[in-house]
Amino acid sequence: MKRITTERLTIAEANDLLDVDMEPGFWEALISLISYPELSFEPATQSVAFPSYVPFRELAKEWIEGLETGIYEIRLCEHCATYCDLNRTDGIWAIPDKLEGFICMPCAERMSAREYFEKYLA
Repeated sequence: MKRITTERLTIAEANDLLDVDMEPGFWEALISLISYPELSFEPATQSVAFPSYVPFRELAKEWIEGLETGIYEIRLCEHCATYCDLNRTDGIWAIPDKLEGFICMPCAERMSAREYFEKYLA
C-alpha cells in the first residue's frame, strides 16, 4: 500500500520544476486559476502544497503553456498589484484602445473619478 504524503514546493523549487521565473504573487494567482481542490498556495510559507498523488507539474505546465500561447491572460491590477485572470475578472482599462493599465473592479469601484484621472489619465 502506497503512503500519501503532502508535498510542499518553495517558489524557487516550483520555478525550477517548470523552468520559469515567477514571483510568489503569480504562483498564488496561478494556483487559484488551476482550481484543483487539493492544490493550494500557502502565503505564510510562500509555498505550493498538494498531496503526492496530485499531478502538480502537469497541471501547472498546462496553464503556463496556456498563458504563453494567449489562451489565458493574467495581468497585474495597476492599483493593488494583484494578479487577475482577464477571462474571469471584471475591470477597467486606463488606456482602453491599447488594453493597457488594467484596474480590477474592486479597485475601480473604490476609486473616485478624480483619483482615476490623476493617476491614470493626467
